[in-house]
Amino acid sequence: MRGFLLFIGYSSYIGSVGGGLLGMYALWVVISNNLAFLSLSLNDFLAQYVEFIYWVKQVAFYVMPKGFAIWLFGIPAVIYFPVRILMSQGSVDLCRLNLFKLGAI
Repeated sequence: MRGFLLFIGYSSYIGSVGGGLLGMYALWVVISNNLAFLSLSLNDFLAQYVEFIYWVKQVAFYVMPKGFAIWLFGIPAVIYFPVRILMSQGSVDLCRLNLFKLGAI
């Protein structure tokens, strides 16, 4: 159980760092275009600016209900990334709490 919780916690933390970097890049794209792309969707951001991770869309459609994945990739990127970071940090905190309860930390 300890190993599983550590894996979830560390992967959430690393994902938060990656999400933060992508979020800052999305914000830079929006600001550098005079806020013209304020509604730049997550799908468009991944397809146009970070093509090397566009494969995550196929994974999302595989593991999520289709309607939810369509909605998720339609969210503006500058909204998606901060919310994702907050949710991921919640996972880290929850894993830390469970590890503390188990006496592992």
